[in-house]
Amino acid sequence: MEDWRRADLHLHTLHSGWRRLHVIDACDSYMTPEAAFATALARGMDFVCFTDHDSLDGALEFLSRHPEEEPRVIIGEEREVRLPVSRQWLHLAVYGLDERDHRILARLHDDAFETIAYLRERGLLFALNHPFQSFRSIASARRDLARLLPLVPAVEVANSSSPGSHRPAIEAMLDGFARAGGVAHARIGGSDAHTPRRVAATWTAAPGRTKQDYLDSIRRGDCVPGGEAMGLPALVRDTYRVIAQYYRAVYMPSFSPVESRDLRNVLGSLGLLPAVVLGLPVTLTSLHVLRQEWIARVGAWETMGAPETRQVPAGVAPFHARPAKGHAPRRVSLHPAADPAFEDLPPEPEIESEPAANL
Repeated sequence: MEDWRRADLHLHTLHSGWRRLHVIDACDSYMTPEAAFATALARGMDFVCFTDHDSLDGALEFLSRHPEEEPRVIIGEEREVRLPVSRQWLHLAVYGLDERDHRILARLHDDAFETIAYLRERGLLFALNHPFQSFRSIASARRDLARLLPLVPAVEVANSSSPGSHRPAIEAMLDGFARAGGVAHARIGGSDAHTPRRVAATWTAAPGRTKQDYLDSIRRGDCVPGGEAMGLPALVRDTYRVIAQYYRAVYMPSFSPVESRDLRNVLGSLGLLPAVVLGLPVTLTSLHVLRQEWIARVGAWETMGAPETRQVPAGVAPFHARPAKGHAPRRVSLHPAADPAFEDLPPEPEIESEPAANL
């Protein structure tokens, strides 16, 4: 495939925080941006895309130290968003955004539909990552994905940390969705790497001599995901590697890229140590994977067609479709005048979004 390029479109660094356990101040990854960049290139990637949790810091820190690598770095971010009312969380990967976009997205208070509305208005490429990961039941996954799929241009079908059953299930879901007249999504791959060993385990190939050409190809759906899921044993090993790196940051900070030696982390790490030694991380990781396997294998995803127009939030029109008639969406202010963080920005665009009560 001449002029085709590869990138791992889902990559974390030490700038991805871990927000699930608040008694300690741990990172979700302890990989430096330099290590992530070098490993990706060594494994055949042409571009390196940083997608830290709700942060651009990994990409910006790397570029501040290595500005000559700008042509090969895709600035990305993995935004955690929630559906109104149910508060179901999901992850959207955003590509090619800047600091202004990041500040505006932070002002939207993780509302999924307002976030999507802004990304669509800005023309930014974004994708729904690991679609099955956050759901606890097949019914809720089918209900919420039927509402979301018309609104996103791309879906991550190859994720190295997801069970192997996910890719065929997601592909079947997207095939059925397209047959029913829904969106023909771009299908992408990203490793979701939190340690160097997983970097570039899955990736996306697309034509493009430059990173912008590459992203434009994905936007058109002219792309191919590659690589394989690494399985539960590899995921457990990675989990314990991150835990070990946390303890190193607390007790041997001179050997860690992050220093966490303070009273909160010393006490928290000691309190958690018995659970770590007794295998609680193995149990939780295994149960999480088993739940995902159940959703993927039992969900009959090939039967999920495109939703009726009335099921889609009217303020955020489906791709290739118009909003439902008879709806008066509210206007979302993206740059509150009183916020000094936005004083240097031009007049705000107004984006239509569905009132939460109607979603």
